[in-house]
Amino acid sequence: MIKTHPIHAMLRAFAADELPLPLAVGVSAHCELCPECAARLQACEEALARQYLEPVDEPTETSESMPVELDAMLAGILQQPVASPAELGQPVRPAPELQVAGQSYRLPRVLARHHAPKWRHIGAIRQHSLPLDELGARASLLHIEAGGRIPEHTHQGYELTLLLAGNIQDGETCYQAGDFIWRDASHAHSPHTPDGCLCYTVQDAPVQFTKGLSRLLNGITHRLY
Repeated sequence: MIKTHPIHAMLRAFAADELPLPLAVGVSAHCELCPECAARLQACEEALARQYLEPVDEPTETSESMPVELDAMLAGILQQPVASPAELGQPVRPAPELQVAGQSYRLPRVLARHHAPKWRHIGAIRQHSLPLDELGARASLLHIEAGGRIPEHTHQGYELTLLLAGNIQDGETCYQAGDFIWRDASHAHSPHTPDGCLCYTVQDAPVQFTKGLSRLLNGITHRLY
């Protein structure tokens, strides 16, 4: 069961096209994995549509007829059936799967074109930077093999981790596929994965390692996020 979700303000910002691209991709992927948030997002989109379609206060010559005509037109459009690729005579091709460390993963549609990443490999961890940078936020795919651990660190900005497959143990909580995990400078943690995992991550600043030899990396973490 998915435990953690985007807050309402983030879903509304996504519906209004106000999120940086890396976060928007994360919200989209989460909503594909989470029916609850997909329904919440649809409600946000409908609320915004009603807001945008409200008639203006200033009267015009067509102020009485236009809203009725507009409603009828929109109702007709929304009632039209959506043709499937099969109905259009197009072959339905399954999205290619991502292959890594002997594992195969099917990515959410918004990430499916990134199925052949070039990994940076350090121990049990593989990381691939995605071409989605915007407003200082950077996105990556992160694969951790079974038993792998990320050294204890905190954050100079925020970090979103969307678990795409597998599990992550962080403190007392074990997160599963679909969990939308938000961390910031108030958190210091060392997540690990008992069974291996694939994540989509977003950061807007480098992490700061807090213990052991990993602190020697703090001078170059700007190259790693």
